[in-house]
Amino acid sequence: MKVETLIRDKIPEYIYKLLKSIGDESEKMGYSAYVVGGFVRDLILGRPNLDVDIIIEGDGIDFASKFAEINHGKAKTHKQFGTSVITLKDGFKIDVATARTEIYERPGALPTVKFGSIKDDLSRRDFTINAMAVDLSRDSFGRLVDFLDGISDLENGIIRVIHDLSFSDDPTRIFRAIRFEQRFGFAMDDHTEELLSEAVKSNFLNTITKQRLRNELLLILKEIDVIPPLVRMSRFGLMRYIHPQVSLDDTIISMLGQVKELISSTDASLEYDRIDEVLLNLMVLLDQLNEMQIGEVCENLVFNSRYTETLKLCKTRLKKALDAFEDTSPSMIYRLLNGLPLDVLIFGLIKSASDIQEDSIMSYLTDLGKVKPFVNGNDLKELGYPESPLYTEILSKTFDAQLDGIINDKKQAMEFVNKNYDK
Repeated sequence: MKVETLIRDKIPEYIYKLLKSIGDESEKMGYSAYVVGGFVRDLILGRPNLDVDIIIEGDGIDFASKFAEINHGKAKTHKQFGTSVITLKDGFKIDVATARTEIYERPGALPTVKFGSIKDDLSRRDFTINAMAVDLSRDSFGRLVDFLDGISDLENGIIRVIHDLSFSDDPTRIFRAIRFEQRFGFAMDDHTEELLSEAVKSNFLNTITKQRLRNELLLILKEIDVIPPLVRMSRFGLMRYIHPQVSLDDTIISMLGQVKELISSTDASLEYDRIDEVLLNLMVLLDQLNEMQIGEVCENLVFNSRYTETLKLCKTRLKKALDAFEDTSPSMIYRLLNGLPLDVLIFGLIKSASDIQEDSIMSYLTDLGKVKPFVNGNDLKELGYPESPLYTEILSKTFDAQLDGIINDKKQAMEFVNKNYDK
């Protein structure tokens, strides 16, 4: 089977020419080059994917170094695994690896690598649908290389492991199986599902690092529709790897749906494009936990400081603000919400249990949070006020009056200061 027509018709011309060049240059060096994995899978499915992964039968590092030089790019190499990342002069990246086999000494361990053939390389992969390659050589350009009949599983919507020790060798494949299954609307075959269930019961996920577990969770939360893979995770008992108290009840599912609706909003004034949707989904997923439990999750999954601080704000300042919103003045709304990250404010909209709560947050997002004070420290100096800690109180009270509509311009602000504070 040849897929050259798909490559020519379904991907940008730049990528097509790049793949032709990789094939030509590899032959000149005495190597064989293949594009592999997700690029091939999604090409056949008609889904966009410009992550170009190249396998070289030969010396992948040598090829990457020379190809980068020819194209005025740079190559960063990892000799232990025979891999390189080429960055071309326009910033486009190509992952290059030497065809290899992998031996896992124990569940969850990083593999011992031995270089081999394209057949060896495809046979070490996770699922049959990801174990296809396309030959880039001049005479066979576009030829599908499919030793494991991945094309049949792709056509029939099946997620199938390549061998019975797949989940034992690399337990992160548990998450990947769920992710691919739900993303494509596929289903694991019975044997794969049985192996996955047994891997979970055997606690193979306890053998991987916290960082790898975190990364797989974040990839799940990055999916376009996070609800189906999370439901599958819950069914297989995987929520406990986030925290024993996390569960996927109807309230959480409803809130996750609200996240998607908000992100899809056309209200440009709310700057939804600046929202970290993964973090927002994580806030929802952890909503049942208290502040101490949130801290445990952040430590166990090694979240960075931004994620840790933002998640904790949901249980401290945001909770305090939501509890305080009643007939709140604009200045009080500002004080309660000012400084909270946009993601937390959007989460506050999802958490709002009353019109007053929702309206208060919306007023801050669309109006109050954008107001600039009429007066500043320099203005106080011009009015003759000596520099002192009193500046903070004066500016704060004056700004409150501005927010509450008591003063409407700079002149009135200056008069407010003179009337209420002695020099």
